[in-house]
Amino acid sequence: MMRFKSEIGFGVLTALGLAAWTLLAWQLGWHERDFTNAQHGKKVALVLTVAGIWLAVRARRGRQDGWINFAEGFESALVACAVAAFLNGAFTAFYSRVLNPGWLQRGWEWQKAALIAGGAKERDLHRPEAIATASQELLFQLLMDPIGKVLVGLALAAAVAGLLRRKRPEEDSEPVNSPAR
Repeated sequence: MMRFKSEIGFGVLTALGLAAWTLLAWQLGWHERDFTNAQHGKKVALVLTVAGIWLAVRARRGRQDGWINFAEGFESALVACAVAAFLNGAFTAFYSRVLNPGWLQRGWEWQKAALIAGGAKERDLHRPEAIATASQELLFQLLMDPIGKVLVGLALAAAVAGLLRRKRPEEDSEPVNSPAR
């Protein structure tokens, strides 16, 4: 567990940033009647998550004298992402049940009204409504949504690990046909 101390720390910081963003949006009234601005939350969440992953990989690279291969970077990024995803799921469940109950349903009603105003028929709304209903379930918030975020985090982890990898000079001079380390 101590091996991933900084990765866990950056995962916790990322989750705290996501919670702070959610609370700010709530205080600004974005989770009450008009959800227009609340839609940008996913973009902010993506930036915060990438920043947390980036910092976790950089911290590991720093612990290793400035060197990190792709697998090590990917491992660090994935640990930070998983910690953030599951902590954020717990916060979302708390927020949705204690701090601002009903906000997800209000958000769905707002989205539904916009879809109907845009020409969608009531019969076309069954799938989005099922998704909106499922997102309010505790199992979804604590398990399914975090697992989905970790799966998205796989791509983010690969990208960050690829960008931040730095091979040791002796690794670059290996013969082409030698087995990888």
